[in-house]
Amino acid sequence: MCLMSIFQTPLSDRAVLQVSGPERVAFLQNLVTQNTANLPAGACVMAALLTPQGKLLHEFLLFAEADAFYIDCDASQAEALFKKLSLYKLRAEVSLSQTDLRVMALWQEDGFACPPTANFVQDPRHEGLGLRALVETQSTSALPSASLEAWHANRIRLGVAQGAGEMPPGTVFPLDFGLAQMHGVDFQKGCFIGQEVTSRIQRKGRLKKKIHAVGFAQSAPARGSEITAGTRACGEIIAAQGSHAIALIREDARDQALTCDGQNLTLMGGVFEDLETPAADE
Repeated sequence: MCLMSIFQTPLSDRAVLQVSGPERVAFLQNLVTQNTANLPAGACVMAALLTPQGKLLHEFLLFAEADAFYIDCDASQAEALFKKLSLYKLRAEVSLSQTDLRVMALWQEDGFACPPTANFVQDPRHEGLGLRALVETQSTSALPSASLEAWHANRIRLGVAQGAGEMPPGTVFPLDFGLAQMHGVDFQKGCFIGQEVTSRIQRKGRLKKKIHAVGFAQSAPARGSEITAGTRACGEIIAAQGSHAIALIREDARDQALTCDGQNLTLMGGVFEDLETPAADE
């Protein structure tokens, strides 16, 4: 593995919720896409909360500790996620709270993995996203700091979509955005909200559209820009920074000459190509 500079970045666009209490495991097990029943203390996994129709409401990282779960989520959606979980709480012996914990990331340039570091865990979505930890105060490590924008530029180059801006709540299917490839859906765990629709999509055999990391010769078009194959609309830009972007593209058009905002685009991999887990199906 080629080692480059390792940076530290406080992820100020993330917030942390706490789920505690004696019934916390069963509470989350019945709601989210991830199997929470056997997570050891110190584990970090991806998970999501779906609508009953199988569309994505919230995606997040779940940190398991001996006495609680911590939810590392999009800060702009933290209040909405807290309220949604509170609605499902009913009489369960569960305590929900919004914390002051911060999320700190360690990462390398160009998607290289980071070596293990004390008190940090691997980001479960892609090794190129590096390590992360929940901290009470910002790190005082001697590692050089990098901006939040730089961290997101690395994420976009890897083709990892994140947050409500890129996956509007209640409008997209999680499998189109690679949640199965990033180990965010456990199809063996049994019931969760939206499980019937999600499992049916998986069993059908193929997805009609997928996200891809894409590149442009010049600056990438803005989020929401239409991708075409000739005169046919076949996708859109989900996120962009510099000359790289994440695009949602129809599978029956991916081998055609694609353009966006007058530029040719090049497919550059992404979670469906880079990760070894077999693609989920639609």
